[in-house]
Amino acid sequence: MRRIAPRFDGWTATGQAWHLLRFDLRATMRSLPFLVMLLLALANFIANYTIGGARFDSVPYPLTRLMLDELAGGINAMLVLVLLFYSGELVHRDRQLRIADVSDATPVPGWMPLLAKTGALAAVVLAFLGAGVLTAVAIQLFKGGAPVEAGLYVQGTLLNAAYFIIAGMALLALQTLANNKYAGYLLGAALVASGSVLGLEHKLVSFAAMPQLVYSDLNGYGHALAGWCWFALYWSLVGAALLFLAQAFRVRGPAPGWRAHLKSGLRGLRGGAGLGLALSVAASVAVGGWIYTNTNVINRYESSAALLDRAADYEKRYRGFLDLPNPSLTAVRADVAIYPAERRVTIRGSYQLRNKTGAPLDTLRIQLDPAAITRLTLVPAHTVTLDDARHGMRVLKLREPIAPGASLPFGFTVEVQGEGFTSSGAPDNIHHNGTMFTSENFFPKFGYVQANEIDDRAERRQRGLGEPHRMPLLDDPAARKANFWKLFGFDADLVDFETTVSTSADQEAIAPGTLVRSWEEGGRRYFHYRMDGPILPFFVYQSGRWNVKRADWHGVPISVRYDARHPYNVDSMVKGTRRALDYYSASFGPYPHKDVRITEFPLYQQYARSFPGVIPFSESLGFINDLRDPDGVDHVFYVTAHEVAHQWWGDQVIAANAQGSMMVTESVAEYAALMALEKEFGAAKTRRILRFDLDQYLAGRGKELVVEQPLVKVESQLYIGYRKGSMVFYRLREEIGEAALNRALKNFVSAHRYQTASYVTSRDLLAAIRAETPADKQDLLTDLFERIVVYDNRVKAAAAVQRPDGQWDVTMQLQLAKLEADGKGKESLRTYDEPVEIAVFAGDRELMRGKRMMPSGDSSVTVTVREKPSEVGVDPYNILIDPVPGDNRKAVSLN
Repeated sequence: MRRIAPRFDGWTATGQAWHLLRFDLRATMRSLPFLVMLLLALANFIANYTIGGARFDSVPYPLTRLMLDELAGGINAMLVLVLLFYSGELVHRDRQLRIADVSDATPVPGWMPLLAKTGALAAVVLAFLGAGVLTAVAIQLFKGGAPVEAGLYVQGTLLNAAYFIIAGMALLALQTLANNKYAGYLLGAALVASGSVLGLEHKLVSFAAMPQLVYSDLNGYGHALAGWCWFALYWSLVGAALLFLAQAFRVRGPAPGWRAHLKSGLRGLRGGAGLGLALSVAASVAVGGWIYTNTNVINRYESSAALLDRAADYEKRYRGFLDLPNPSLTAVRADVAIYPAERRVTIRGSYQLRNKTGAPLDTLRIQLDPAAITRLTLVPAHTVTLDDARHGMRVLKLREPIAPGASLPFGFTVEVQGEGFTSSGAPDNIHHNGTMFTSENFFPKFGYVQANEIDDRAERRQRGLGEPHRMPLLDDPAARKANFWKLFGFDADLVDFETTVSTSADQEAIAPGTLVRSWEEGGRRYFHYRMDGPILPFFVYQSGRWNVKRADWHGVPISVRYDARHPYNVDSMVKGTRRALDYYSASFGPYPHKDVRITEFPLYQQYARSFPGVIPFSESLGFINDLRDPDGVDHVFYVTAHEVAHQWWGDQVIAANAQGSMMVTESVAEYAALMALEKEFGAAKTRRILRFDLDQYLAGRGKELVVEQPLVKVESQLYIGYRKGSMVFYRLREEIGEAALNRALKNFVSAHRYQTASYVTSRDLLAAIRAETPADKQDLLTDLFERIVVYDNRVKAAAAVQRPDGQWDVTMQLQLAKLEADGKGKESLRTYDEPVEIAVFAGDRELMRGKRMMPSGDSSVTVTVREKPSEVGVDPYNILIDPVPGDNRKAVSLN
């Protein structure tokens, strides 16, 4: 037998470590529990992807960033279980197999086994996530339409893996220190859950917690990535410290008693493990100090409870300012400079203020943004009587009161600087690409900002605030003196608006108004915008690198600014804009601006909003939805049409700050969008949106915590203003005719266009509709707008008999019910005092459709059709608000 001489040189330890790592990794990945957990995780990911993300009839394209999000949601929880289980298996496997004495006697350095197991567990993490990535790529290739971004997969997977590798380090250390597998499991589970169980929010003290990291195709990971890396380094050092501690206390040979174990561990700390522990702790303290400086010194850290406490304190201190007089804003001039690379914005602005109160005004109550540095540069002589930096409230006592009807200039500068990083990592408004902020941000306001109040009833009671403040009553005359923007501190009617906005040389800057001129100077681009007429104090600033799609509508320029990777639905947005302008200009009056600009912004905020002539669209809302199914609903067209409708409803027709304001703006905009969609795609697809609205309305009713209002008195209840509103107006169109309803709406716009002396209410709009509604439909209007009425109609049975002449007698057994709700869930049966629609179908074709008067309860009706029927229906297209729409149709039994 050939004798093999042992070799102990510089490569021996490396080879031994690699061999142990491969052995542990192979044993883990070939084990049945690992394979079962991996398959379960992948199945969960596939299921989540299949059923998630739908809006109406479409899901997003399978973009790489979305696949990474779905992966995290589908497999991360299972990976935590994998780490918990295999940390114990790896540490205690030799003892379980009763070979610990042999393995401990092998000539390997003492640090090697724990290091190899750490490496094996890290490799398990990467393999687990890698299997998910391969599955995600397979889905992308199968679905098509979106590129596979290999670099982003690598980056996203490594970022996701960081938590699990750090957790694996700590779990192995705990298993080693506990010296008992089940005690180690208990300690590990406690550590993983400690942050949520103990309510630890600061990422410095919640184990392995990292700031929020959101990837945007426009902005990448943005500036948040740097802060994330510091936290990852901090927790990696903590994990390393735990491993050094575990190495010092690691038992070799027979397990000693706890006293001997403690003495052995303390002796171990005198060597290399102790030095490693000391260096890791020192480094983690240094890094933690740097993190604390950024999160708590450079930036202001507040827990969620502290934020609520601050909001409560603001309300207690300044709620009394709400009804005190303020000057009205009549003009805005602003020179805005955006520095994307520096995450900095400066504003040199001026307001024109006017005293419209009818009495001398000697006090200015100014609400400043606490996140900005604001200096007042042009204010009459005054004394500062209050300067509350925490809440941004400043009160000035003027030496010379502002006379009734008099005006004065008000100048200011604002500096906003994004510095360092925060604990939460939550995105702000200023980004390397895709900056967007509005008049709600940074600009000085006057008086109390009611929008800052806490809405949650439990949180309010806990802080002694009582019930949430609801909107002013519909019939309160005082409410007609102000519009919705009073909630946000703009006590103003219409304002003249002009601005110059500059940005870096590689970006374009957008604001409302006609572009007067643009130029380049000093390596920056400048854009001068001016509104052609007065607008509400509601404006937006954006800066970004975009591709631009240009079109026009009867000479009105239309442009869509979009990220180069999101060209999918740009044509749909253009079409939606054109068809909306066609329908609205004919139905409501002329379009008020000189262009329409749709601009994409990062997904940190997920909405579309309509400003005068400018419609910012989140990248997550319409740019990436997969509309390739020809049978699906083009909801990008629909949402675009809805936002264009606000150029009339909300821009030209301005609602009072009272109950029902959402009906005037959102409900009519929903109806207008439905009509534009129906003209382009037909009634069948429009009804699918209405079915979505019905489901959302019914879900909202079930979650109502205060009281459900009728549509005419809707408050901040989206499920009523949007969802019920769309159904009510669509049904009204069916009942009185599209021409009559649009005539009422057009007359209303003409009579109240830009009206500010007394803002309009939903009561005014309802009166205009009543004027175009026949006498026999007036009670229906009351039911639709002023009551909460639902229906419970169903087909119980349907049978057909062929007559000798070849026609068919179809008999339907129906059950009808009309109910009125009181707003708190109690429903009372009403007399069925309106005709109900019935229909007979042969497949998708209507053989008969008409209305009949029938009483509540059970009824039987027979109709004759020329062809063999297949199905019947009562309210067959779910035009009525019926909580169980699925029983409105039934197959016909042929005799």
